[in-house]
Amino acid sequence: MKKRPAISASVALVSMMFGAVAGAFYDEMVSLKRELQLYESAHASDFGDVLSQLDEITGSVFTDVKDKDWFQPYVTSLAEWNIVSGYKDAQGKSTGMFKPGNSVTIAEALKMAMKAAKVDESTCTAKPTHKEAIGHWAQMYVTCGEKMGLRIFKSETVDLNRLATRAEVVAIVLDTFGDKVPAMFSDFTDTTKSPYESDIAYANILGIVSGDKKTDGTPKGTFRPGAAINRAEVTKVVYQRLKIEAKKELASQGTPAI
Repeated sequence: MKKRPAISASVALVSMMFGAVAGAFYDEMVSLKRELQLYESAHASDFGDVLSQLDEITGSVFTDVKDKDWFQPYVTSLAEWNIVSGYKDAQGKSTGMFKPGNSVTIAEALKMAMKAAKVDESTCTAKPTHKEAIGHWAQMYVTCGEKMGLRIFKSETVDLNRLATRAEVVAIVLDTFGDKVPAMFSDFTDTTKSPYESDIAYANILGIVSGDKKTDGTPKGTFRPGAAINRAEVTKVVYQRLKIEAKKELASQGTPAI
């Protein structure tokens, strides 16, 4: 994984000029870059050095995540915030790869959601009810999940190592963030039999998830709730949920969101 440069005083100053806040999210840096480019063009100003550094800040951090990939902003941001990490070799050294197309297990989805929601798993030291979790690398996350009442653990036979479905990941993320999901029907044609239909509908309204699209970008009207979900897709779900949290925090501080 490439090392990020520290944000210089010039970038910080220009951030303040355009209303960005300290510790701003990745998308705010992207917005800032666009605003600077427009301002530079309209006022014949030179922000070359600042724009160059912003390119470094918002670029890919993994060799298999390219700047043009749709998931690049989500993967890069979550890696910067230590919510996700890349693969390591047998010696524990980073390979520099994220493998965005790899499917995600229940345990992996749970860890990502917990990290994003800033759950301190070190406080969850009790033995989990789920016997399979005892000795598992995700044991503390499971204990936390049970304590928090995550619905995925209502079944005592949930397999932590099996692939998570798209619907399950949505429910895990919403539960971990403590969202109260209202009973509602989904607009997708294939979610009526899913136990997480309300979660999917709610997440869709909030902009956390979207359905399948045709090659021309128009909606298919389907969600595929029982299909496996890959690492790139999970980063988008987590990122979009984090944006909502960030807006809440900004609003509580009386700071307008960018």
